[in-house]
Amino acid sequence: MKTTTLDGIWSLSPLDTGATLPYTRFFHRQPSVLCTIPGDIHSSLIEAGIISDPYWGTDELHMQWVGTCGWRVAREFPISPEDLKGCRAMLTLTMVDTVVEVVVNGTVIGSCSNQFRRWRFDCTDALVAGTNSIELLFTSAEKAALAESYKLPYPIPYSEYPVSSPHRNLIRKSQCHSGWDWGPCLLAMGVYESITLQFVELGQVDSVVTATTRNETGWHVHIDIAFLAHKKGSLEISATVGDGAATSSVSVSKGSNHWSLDMDVKEVEPWMPVGYGNPHLYPLVVQIGGLTIERKLGFRTVQIVTDDDVAGPGGMTFSVNGRRIFCKGANWIPLDAFPSRMQSQRYKQLLQDAVEANMNMIRVWGGGLYEHDSFYTTCDEKGLLVWQDCMFSCAMYPSTEEFLSTVEAELRYQIPRLQDHPSIVLWCGNNEDYGAIGWYEQSRTHRDRYVVDYDRLNEGTVGRIVRELDPNRPWWPSSPSAGPGTFSDNWHDDAQGDMHYWSVWHEGKPFESYYDVVPRFASEFGYQSFPSVSGVSEYAPEEQWNLTSPIMEHHQKNPRGNTIILENFTRYFRFPNGFANMLYLSQVQQALAMKMAIEYWRTQRPRCMGTLYWQLNDNWPVASWSSIEYSGKWKLLHYAAKRFYAPILPILYKKDGEVHVHVVNDTDTAIDCRISVKIRRFDGTKLSQQVFLPHVQGESDCPVTSYSINSLAVQPQEAYMHVKLSTKDLFIENSLFLAEPKQCVLHDPDISVEIGKTHDGFVVTLACRAPAFAVALDAGKIRGIFNDNMFDLRPTASRTVRFRTKEECPVEFFAKHLTITDLYSSSK
Repeated sequence: MKTTTLDGIWSLSPLDTGATLPYTRFFHRQPSVLCTIPGDIHSSLIEAGIISDPYWGTDELHMQWVGTCGWRVAREFPISPEDLKGCRAMLTLTMVDTVVEVVVNGTVIGSCSNQFRRWRFDCTDALVAGTNSIELLFTSAEKAALAESYKLPYPIPYSEYPVSSPHRNLIRKSQCHSGWDWGPCLLAMGVYESITLQFVELGQVDSVVTATTRNETGWHVHIDIAFLAHKKGSLEISATVGDGAATSSVSVSKGSNHWSLDMDVKEVEPWMPVGYGNPHLYPLVVQIGGLTIERKLGFRTVQIVTDDDVAGPGGMTFSVNGRRIFCKGANWIPLDAFPSRMQSQRYKQLLQDAVEANMNMIRVWGGGLYEHDSFYTTCDEKGLLVWQDCMFSCAMYPSTEEFLSTVEAELRYQIPRLQDHPSIVLWCGNNEDYGAIGWYEQSRTHRDRYVVDYDRLNEGTVGRIVRELDPNRPWWPSSPSAGPGTFSDNWHDDAQGDMHYWSVWHEGKPFESYYDVVPRFASEFGYQSFPSVSGVSEYAPEEQWNLTSPIMEHHQKNPRGNTIILENFTRYFRFPNGFANMLYLSQVQQALAMKMAIEYWRTQRPRCMGTLYWQLNDNWPVASWSSIEYSGKWKLLHYAAKRFYAPILPILYKKDGEVHVHVVNDTDTAIDCRISVKIRRFDGTKLSQQVFLPHVQGESDCPVTSYSINSLAVQPQEAYMHVKLSTKDLFIENSLFLAEPKQCVLHDPDISVEIGKTHDGFVVTLACRAPAFAVALDAGKIRGIFNDNMFDLRPTASRTVRFRTKEECPVEFFAKHLTITDLYSSSK
């Protein structure tokens, strides 16, 4: 079988030049521009200079016309006479976004209408020996969605955002392309994976999937092969993995064929998530006639434990190879609003950033896409667990036969495509769809109608197909929910299942409200911040560096976002001085909110066994809940996460007039440690010290001591508490203000700085005269990562920080752009 890719340079032109004239006269003068496939149409227009980058300023508003127009992408390709002899020519397209007619040599050979499906068309009769042409005719997804809305017997409501495209829930494309409360409305169009033309003699492989199960001697591997044949024949099939092998001779019938291979494998190590062992992977080689398929397998079991001897029923604990995992991580949104910019290296870097912050789980959120292979392969290699939502979010959806049919086809492609990845440990039906029934007037008024629609889609289609195709992997009906067989949205219920706790952000409750709930698994909660100064410079000129300027407000997609951030400044902090300090303090505030929630919930194990904050990344430069800016620069939250997600951690929290001291230990090894608890004045004077020598069991929380704030020999606003955990190999610190920072009389720390050069970056040594809090180092636009940041500094101990650069620059340049900010200086 010969395979040709049609990747490369195509031509791009509007279907109707007149429709583009109000926005550009370019196509009136020139019929087309070059376009790269795989890629998206917006990116090609930007590269040709026809539109500006909509990430800059408010240019997003002026680019909406692109998504409302139809487009033609075309090219020519050669076919030799030998290619057509005795073969069928099969054209395969995946990640086609979204409504596209496929034309070969003037003949329509098929059409696409779902970004998440694989499309295969027989174009044999349309091809000729010599030069051939192919056209992809894109219809506006917005117009297609509007046309679908006219067919509805009753409204199907959905969440809308400041800049939004209507009826996004009626079209099977990335839902966030239509705008979200952190992302732009840019209705991307294009083909985001390779287009292949295969000349097939006998048939094509539809899927190869494996199931691994433990047996007495190791593991049993069962391989299912689905093959679509154009004629009868026979094949030799075989597979090898580890020390196992299997072969078979099979007869081929015209149409669908299903074959299987079985083998036992003994000499393999199990795949374990990062922090709990090694993510061992083994090459699997499957031979189907002359076709070789290769991938890597991880041997592991997974289940969700819902009943715990200590925590009781209703839990949500992931167990991998029999070991219960405390899941620590964040939610993942699409890497970029423009699919052309979703490069493999960016995937690898972001996921490495997650690992470096001591995360072990990523949730692929349901308003984006079933990710590219490089995402899942990287998670396999790094030992990151993946919570995989199906692609439905914050809306009602139709339950018509046509809609359910395309969803079924989508899942029958995506589940076999993904299920061999050991990193994926959960299929979840949707994001917040069941809870959303209570959001809209239509669904509240006619609740039964929308519950039936929900059930037909989520249980009757999505859940049914997941359980049929992948029975060995847990199914979870919705996030949040109480689990299979229940209809509970868990917005304000922490008794069972996973919980989305948004009362602090959306309802304006204080950060201490995180102490009022103990989710069994907190799969969404978050707090916003602004990007750094260098992040803001990616979308706003300096004259717009004011939080209420048009551009700054445009790059805040949550309608009350800036107001909430500023209101909490006044609740907890002294108001910052100047624009840069406002950005800094917003990141300190965000990190504090997540630190309070996560550290407290970690002390509540085994009742709480997972925290995934919202969100890891941004898909354009914006104020958001992310811990990593669009550029890849770590916010202060990500540095804080590296600390509060550490496997072993001393924790201080203040609740009901008492300060509680705990040690959490996620490892499987008990530790004997020294815990030093000190109370210091803000000038550094030590008021008291107590030492404890707890024995901390593995995979546990250990309460150490508690203090009544009223019994302390100092006013809360005059001092802070510092805890230090030490063993032979560990030295870990944490601290706690006993009153709101705004009430505390901080001293000028007078931080001194020394900078040196290393082989991979720079070293910065900091010292102070008085305690410095929330010390933040920022290298401006110099790309790189500090090994530590967002820390407290004591006069008795200098701190040395390394900055690993991603580009060469002289020490003088680094010193010029390095800024150091702390809580005291931010309000001066």
